[in-house]
Amino acid sequence: MIRNSIAFVLIVMLLVSCQKKNEEKKESIEHTKNQKQIIEWFRIAKSLRNKNHFLIKNYADSIQSLTTNETGEFRAIGHIAQGIYYNSINNDSLSFKNYNTSINLLKNSKTDSLFVSAYAGLGNYYKHTGDYEKSLKNLLTALKIAEKIKDSVMIGGMYANLGQLYLQKDELDQAKNQLLNATKYLKDHKTSPHYLIAIHTMANLQGMSGNIDEALKIDEEGLKLCEQIKSDNLKVTFLDNKANCFMFTNRLDSARYYFNECLKLDLIHKNEKQISDSYANLAQLSIFSKNPSDVISFAAKSISTAEKVNYNPGILKAYKLLIDFYREKSDFKNAYEYTEKYTKVYKNLINERKEIAAAEFKTIYETEKKEKELLISKNKIAESELQIKKKNTQFQILSLVSLALIVIGYLIYRQQKLKNKQQEQEFQLKSAIKEIETQNQLHEQRLSISRDLHDNIGAQLTFVISSVDNLKYGNQISDNKIVNQLTKISDFTKSTIIELRDTIWAMNKNEFSFDDLRSRIFNFIEKAKSAQEEVLFRFNVDHQLNDKKFTSLVGINVYRTIQEAINNAMKYAEAATITVEVQKINNQIKITIQDDGKGFNLDSADLGNGIQNMKKRIEDVGGSFDLKSEIDKGTTITLLIN
Repeated sequence: MIRNSIAFVLIVMLLVSCQKKNEEKKESIEHTKNQKQIIEWFRIAKSLRNKNHFLIKNYADSIQSLTTNETGEFRAIGHIAQGIYYNSINNDSLSFKNYNTSINLLKNSKTDSLFVSAYAGLGNYYKHTGDYEKSLKNLLTALKIAEKIKDSVMIGGMYANLGQLYLQKDELDQAKNQLLNATKYLKDHKTSPHYLIAIHTMANLQGMSGNIDEALKIDEEGLKLCEQIKSDNLKVTFLDNKANCFMFTNRLDSARYYFNECLKLDLIHKNEKQISDSYANLAQLSIFSKNPSDVISFAAKSISTAEKVNYNPGILKAYKLLIDFYREKSDFKNAYEYTEKYTKVYKNLINERKEIAAAEFKTIYETEKKEKELLISKNKIAESELQIKKKNTQFQILSLVSLALIVIGYLIYRQQKLKNKQQEQEFQLKSAIKEIETQNQLHEQRLSISRDLHDNIGAQLTFVISSVDNLKYGNQISDNKIVNQLTKISDFTKSTIIELRDTIWAMNKNEFSFDDLRSRIFNFIEKAKSAQEEVLFRFNVDHQLNDKKFTSLVGINVYRTIQEAINNAMKYAEAATITVEVQKINNQIKITIQDDGKGFNLDSADLGNGIQNMKKRIEDVGGSFDLKSEIDKGTTITLLIN
């Protein structure tokens, strides 16, 4: 054992010495013709990123065909080129595999620029799959290496990727800082894809922050630069952002024009996933424009295109549009049908992500296995070579014995650490799969309950309305009291159906974002406008709250309270203006419902069950309720939610 350990250490020292000599020789040797061709094709493949992914594939395959008998450094170039291609077509599993392989091949390389590309690729892979911690770790590693070699374009590119990551995490201030750093380093390289990605992300950030004019200004700059470098892929991203800015500011004709421009370019380049997204955007625009036939037509085209390439996120996006569209029309049959389809595709997507996670784990495991086999092989070579060289002094033997014991101890420690890490990864994977299965079961139970509510109670209430109307009109009742009473029953039943729909909506969600609640309140206000056109409604929501999450119980109680407050203002206040304003104050959400109506005296008025119910709803979710009113000055209701 001791002899083998000594042999191992001597060989390691010999290999290190030889490696240093070989590296010194490499520095003085020029590249071969084959290597020069690899480098040139790799430069072209990188320049085609965001321009033509079909050509990237051709160059990547050609590079790999030339690297078969080359060193690990040049084989790594082939895998990085393949990683660039698979990243451009959103094939996450193959993207990860190639970038991970390239890093293993580069372990003894000093070509820092290749390390930057490989770690950046892994960072973007983890960003796409939602593992933000690993994404941040790899992108920061790439940034550190880029700063070491003082490559301003690479540094700017890493800051641009970090900006995208923080925007995806909804950390807007961090995202803005990273993007400003990116544009600072890339100010002299404005036609580089890195700069275009940075300003496109900044345009998105400005749009999310409500700075529409600033977002559109950035988009115009981006479009001009895309024309210069003839990059239709990047051009589409700026056109899409402009269209969304126009759509959410109700400039629908402009939005339609830019969405159609996106679609034209997608069709030219046969980018099926982008084509599907463009049709989905046009379907969403048709909902805003109230063109039902266009909604159905564009959504069908989006689904058909996405199915061709098994683009499940695109299919889910289109199904969600149709579910909301049919629910809004009270067509529960079609809404239920598309909910079933959505659930089926969602399960397939979850299964795909399980397979990707399993493939990632397998790749890591196989890499560790190969490292162990290589170590064993080196030990065998060391033992056979050292049997020939036994001319060592006693002092050398004693020194090497000590060193060998240290190395062996380190190897045992390292092997145990790798084993513990592998077991931890297996446990995390099993836990994640179990959590996903539990969430699926809960979602299926909610769907089952909401189906029962809709099919049974909803159908029975509809029958009551139909029966009352038949009784009122079919029997030609002349007694006004009876007619009025039947009308009240019919109206009450219709209101109950609306309440039931809202309950089903709440049940179908584990949690709400404020964006979900805002859409629901906005729809309610739109209906209120049609009922009382002479009343001016104002509805403002702090953009910081767009993706704020809270439970379905909090969501439905807040929604019901706002709904009741608006109804009261419409019925009793005789107001000219009703304002709903939502703000973020410290760790609380402040909601104000205010009217300029006739008001009332709080001391003498009978507040009734409506006010008491609103107060109880808010207190039940740990919030506070405040009511203020003055005669001829209006009424203000303030809600504070933790």
